[in-house]
Amino acid sequence: MEIPREFESGVRYRIVREIAEGGMGKVYEAVQLGSSGFEKTVALKIMLSSLNYDERFIDMLIDEGRLVSCLVHENIVQILNLGKAPFGHYLVMEYVNGLALADLIEQLAARGRVLPPELATFIAARIARGLAYAHSRTDAELRPLNIVHRDVCPGNILLTTEGLPKLTDFGVAKAKNNIMPANDQCLLGKLTYMPPEQALRKGAEPRSDIYALGMVLLEMLSGRHPREAATDTDMQKLAGGGCVNLGALPEDLDADLRDILYRALQPDPAHRWQTAAEFSTALEYHIYKGGYGPTVATLEAFLRREAPQIFLPRKRLSPS
Repeated sequence: MEIPREFESGVRYRIVREIAEGGMGKVYEAVQLGSSGFEKTVALKIMLSSLNYDERFIDMLIDEGRLVSCLVHENIVQILNLGKAPFGHYLVMEYVNGLALADLIEQLAARGRVLPPELATFIAARIARGLAYAHSRTDAELRPLNIVHRDVCPGNILLTTEGLPKLTDFGVAKAKNNIMPANDQCLLGKLTYMPPEQALRKGAEPRSDIYALGMVLLEMLSGRHPREAATDTDMQKLAGGGCVNLGALPEDLDADLRDILYRALQPDPAHRWQTAAEFSTALEYHIYKGGYGPTVATLEAFLRREAPQIFLPRKRLSPS
């Protein structure tokens, strides 16, 4: 069913433009309309029509809404509502004006450049803080929710025009009481960044997210994918074996930062940073130990130079 430019499902929305499309659905910029001329810009994640009859994917979308609704942190994209319209289920999310980290890495690579190490470290530290918060959440009875993102990758990290990194897309996240996926034998996530235990279908835990974030940091520092293969089968073998393209790292990379990264990428979870908070603290100490270091303003200034297009007026869909 075609998605109308404006619809009402308890709350009225007007779609402005399409932002992205993934395996489960499309994301749109939209305006939430209220009484007396109230308007609020939001993002709508709408499930693909072909999946609206698949209970498995419906459960995943519903789980994402229920799971992330309890996460309120500056480095996590907030879920605001979960709705159902004639065209299918949708999530209402915080709108992030900026770009995906994956796009920034690609744009820099096209010019033969990479993120400055201090900014790459800053982004990783902030996302680690968001993960530490998610990993530590409890329910109303103070029982751990055991949230694991399971798909930390550059495409799921957004950088706002104010220089704030945010983790999004908890669509394959796992919590203790999640409906889907309840069975860790179901392989979800991106093999390029996946830790061995997840690739081998042995389950995912908070230290799995630490490994994936380490892979993201490696890509930011090198401008290259941390793991490459010709086929998915070959990629799964590499992921299961914990193969990482460490040779892509710059030869002059600071030794302390290299050690921090190496610890995050240990194939055995017992040898990694044991919590995302520890990982973040190590990264923060590295960039701030001299008394100065990058801030959101530093990242914003970098984005203004390197990705000025995100600061321009946005194109909007023509009224239907």
